[in-house]
Amino acid sequence: MDFTCFNVWPCDRLDTACTEASTHTVQAGTGDRFVVCDGHALTVRAQITDGQVLPGLPA
Repeated sequence: MDFTCFNVWPCDRLDTACTEASTHTVQAGTGDRFVVCDGHALTVRAQITDGQVLPGLPA
């Protein structure tokens, strides 16, 4: 259960890929880029120390 949204899933979602649409690009301090959904973008913003979260997908 996710205590921030009260959703419940009947399976372990930690080992599965996110099924939400990608909306942001994360630029890591190492130069790596990857795309994430809105929810993961919020989490990355709170946890990232060397990099940035950019709206939109890479060109």
